Amino acid sequence: MKLTLRQRHHELSPEMTALIETEIQALEPGLRIDEAKVSIERREASPPFRISAHLVTPGPDVCAEASDHTLRAALAKLIRRVREKITHRAAKGGRRRRSHVSGRIAPQLSPAH
Repeated sequence: MKLTLRQRHHELSPEMTALIETEIQALEPGLRIDEAKVSIERREASPPFRISAHLVTPGPDVCAEASDHTLRAALAKLIRRVREKITHRAAKGGRRRRSHVSGRIAPQLSPAH
């Protein structure tokens, strides 16, 4: 997985960079991530921290964003939202497969004379 961090008006500490990388990598058992683009912004508005992620995956990409008063809280919200999207996507695929199988019509057997 390739991780790209983009920072705007905020310089990340090495510990925070490592935490972001660890949190993104922890998503991989449920989703293969080819590339993760994470953007961190500190704004004058409230809440000041905004973080967004674009995860490039086989199939549809996963995008999410979150804002909070601390960068750690914003990261926690972001990871929760990404996990919800992954779970929703997996459940949606399961529903689609089940409806496809249950939608088949059993062949009619002709009565033996």
